[in-house]
Amino acid sequence: METITWKNSDLSGLRFDFETNAKSLGTLKVLSEFSSNASFTTDNDHLQFKNVGFWDRKVIIKKNGQPIGEIKNRIFGQTYIELKNGNKFRLSSNLIGRNLKWLGVNGQSIMEYKMATLNSMRKGFIGVGDSMTKYDKEILLSAGLIAGRFKTYRLLFGIMAIGSLLFLLDKLIW
Repeated sequence: METITWKNSDLSGLRFDFETNAKSLGTLKVLSEFSSNASFTTDNDHLQFKNVGFWDRKVIIKKNGQPIGEIKNRIFGQTYIELKNGNKFRLSSNLIGRNLKWLGVNGQSIMEYKMATLNSMRKGFIGVGDSMTKYDKEILLSAGLIAGRFKTYRLLFGIMAIGSLLFLLDKLIW
């Protein structure tokens, strides 16, 4: 299993650099804190992520300007990627979305993210399975951090919804 390091390389938290064995693999730039619009640039390719939809959030993925797939996120369901080449991957995480895994169609772990902590100084690690193609690896590397934002948004909305319900119940009872 290959290990790739990603680090948050600016104070805004919107730029991430990926490297392995001191060799740069690419840079992910999230274009806004409140959307999933982003670009991932390598030496040879340029991936674009464009957010569409509201309730069933979806992100269109383009490679060098051509659509190659989409990340789908159901508001109360799963997050997954469907690529034009027929490959599908599902995102799995622990309860609070700290560590992520891309799973293949058989449920096997293909890529695992260890998210940054205060101790790791805004740096995380990605374990990449040996059977990954370069094409899928580039997409899943960058898409994992974008899709991880969906998990964070889902958790925040859930907490806000429960808090609002408790507040309303308290007002109705008294």
